[in-house]
Amino acid sequence: MDPNNDARFLGRSVTSLQTMLRVIALQDESCPMVNPDGIYGEQTAKAVAVQQKRAGLPQTGITDYATWQAICAAYQSAIVEIEPAAPLDVVMNPNQVILEGSNNLHVLLIQAMLQTLHEVYANIDACALTGSCDEQTVCAIKSLQHCCGMTESGILDKRLWQLLTGLYHQAIGDGDRNTHCAG
Repeated sequence: MDPNNDARFLGRSVTSLQTMLRVIALQDESCPMVNPDGIYGEQTAKAVAVQQKRAGLPQTGITDYATWQAICAAYQSAIVEIEPAAPLDVVMNPNQVILEGSNNLHVLLIQAMLQTLHEVYANIDACALTGSCDEQTVCAIKSLQHCCGMTESGILDKRLWQLLTGLYHQAIGDGDRNTHCAG
């Protein structure tokens, strides 16, 4: 099968090109919006020509290798702007727990989330950002456990980590003080 003459291959390539052009247009409203339909029509050629102009290439509306590379680069830049930020995946090993006095670098993150949640939910105790799993941090963990109907152990395990991060995500959202919702 020759990909240069296979309509299925060409359609997928055109759809990929159109998808990249669409993402670029979502990030930059001055770029024409393209419908990823797999047909290299007038709208696609117009959007390609705009990208060629931006890249300092001849404005033919035809996607050659240099144009493809320029559109890929513009897409990579645009996708960063329109996609949500990547989540922070904290590793907690099976049966790992964080106890009072534990020396764990995640404690500072835990304290920051508890402190921020305290601003939204007054019944979750605040704690200082010390990086140490001290008595005040354990009390804040217990208050979170109490609010969530859990045994007040003061121990942070994977279950409580999931609850803490889920509550943080739900309550704080994008972090904008004017748009988060309190419960």
